[in-house]
Amino acid sequence: MRSSVRVVLTVVILAGILTLSLYTSCKKQNNCSGVVCLNKGTCSDGFCICPTGVGGDTCESIFADFYANTYGGTANVNTGHIPYLLVFSIPAGTNDFTTMALTVKNGAGGATNIPTLHVVLNSPTATIGNFNIPTTTINGATYSGNGILYAKLASLTLYKTVTSGTDTTYICNNFPAQ
Repeated sequence: MRSSVRVVLTVVILAGILTLSLYTSCKKQNNCSGVVCLNKGTCSDGFCICPTGVGGDTCESIFADFYANTYGGTANVNTGHIPYLLVFSIPAGTNDFTTMALTVKNGAGGATNIPTLHVVLNSPTATIGNFNIPTTTINGATYSGNGILYAKLASLTLYKTVTSGTDTTYICNNFPAQ
């Protein structure tokens, strides 16, 4: 009788251990408990997944912030060389981490005949931001272009097409941050 009690007791204990093992292995763990992701980042398996234009362990870095700067140099404009300032900024109230604004000023910091343009960063990182200027028509002139941004250097090719008059190409190579 003692051996049958031992067998039953052993079976009950083993069944309990097996049940407990199965329960804990099936229970989904919350690896995101206590993980805070910033700037619209989401947690997956304990790690932050950042939207395009944002990086860092907790999505704390907005890459466009690295490029928001004034860059200056001499541009090749059609056949002449003219000093310009390129002012890249973050538009107020934007929730898009790949959007910037570009204001082109003459070398003395004054206004030009180029309106502030919309800039779209293409897969920016902490070190480089390729961008384009979507085709935009303002006051009878059509603008488009592209370029590259670093925290301390900018290049831009900007096309201005007008319905009457001379089209203009602005080539701004390796303008340093001011």
